[in-house]
Order: sequence, then C-alpha cells, then structure tokens
Amino acid sequence: MTSDKSLAQKISCAYQSTYGQLVRFFQKRTGNHHDADDLSQDVFTLWLNRKEQTPVQEQRAFLFKIANHVLIDHWRKNQKQKNIYQEDYQLEDAVQTYTTELDPGHVLEHQQRLDLLTQAIDTLPPRRREAFILYRFDGLSQSEIAEQMEISISMVEKHIAAALLHCKRYVDAGQEKCTNDE
Repeated sequence: MTSDKSLAQKISCAYQSTYGQLVRFFQKRTGNHHDADDLSQDVFTLWLNRKEQTPVQEQRAFLFKIANHVLIDHWRKNQKQKNIYQEDYQLEDAVQTYTTELDPGHVLEHQQRLDLLTQAIDTLPPRRREAFILYRFDGLSQSEIAEQMEISISMVEKHIAAALLHCKRYVDAGQEKCTNDE
C-alpha cells in the first residue's frame, strides 16, 4: 500500500512538473490543442496502469518515451480513419457515377450492383450492419451511433470500416462472377 502511495506521489509531482511540456510536445506535432491535452493525460494514465513496478530513474525521459509511443498510436489511428473515409467517398463516387448514366445497359448494371450491395449488407453480422446503416443511410455521426448502440466510438469505427470492406469485396466478387457467367 505504501508503494502505491509513493508511486502516486511521484506521478503527481511529475504531472505538475512535466504536464505543460507534454502538452507543448503534442501540440507541436498534432497542431490540435484538444488532442494535445488528451494525449498528455494518456501518458500519465499509461504510467499509472503499467504492470511493471520497477522504479523509474529518469521520470521526464520515461514520460517522453511513453509520449512518443502515444503519438505514434495517435497517428496510426488517424491514418485508419482517413482510410475509412476515403473508402466511403470512393463508394459514394461509384454510386453517383452509375446513377448519372442512363443507358439501359448501365441501368441494368447499376441495378445488379445495388442488388449485390443489398445482399452484402444483409450478410453482415447484426451489430456491424446496424452501425453501418445508422452511419451510411441514417446519417448519424460516429459518436451518436456509439451512444445509441452503447459501444465505444472506436468500436463504431471498426464496424463501419469492416462493413465497407465487406461490401466492396462482396460486390466486386459478385460482378466478377456475373462477368464470367456471360
């Protein structure tokens, strides 16, 4: 118990002396003060929750090492989000392209593609399908979906990304099959 109290005191002192430095570190690299605050707090949360109880000799160096890892994770997460949105826009562009072409052959292709897309959505697991429909067709934000489904925003992002990928693969495979059948 005393070691827990001692650790808490060390973290408290380190928090007071380096929190501002960490915020500036993250602000410089993310360009967003809100993210900088959140990431700085994540550093201390990770320190508090670490399983290894060996004493930290150089607290500032240790905190900035954690900060580097937190920043890398933040960048990876943002890159995944950008990829999700890019896939979403590509799907939207494809649908828009097909709807503008009124040639009967194109209309039939478009209808077949929509049928495949409907089938793909129907084959999604229920929770993934619900998140995808709420996002794509009902226009809810990811935070609204998370609240409604009582799951984390991260889980909503995973459901949407997996649903988009599944639909793309399903439609592509179905179109390939139709082409081979002709």
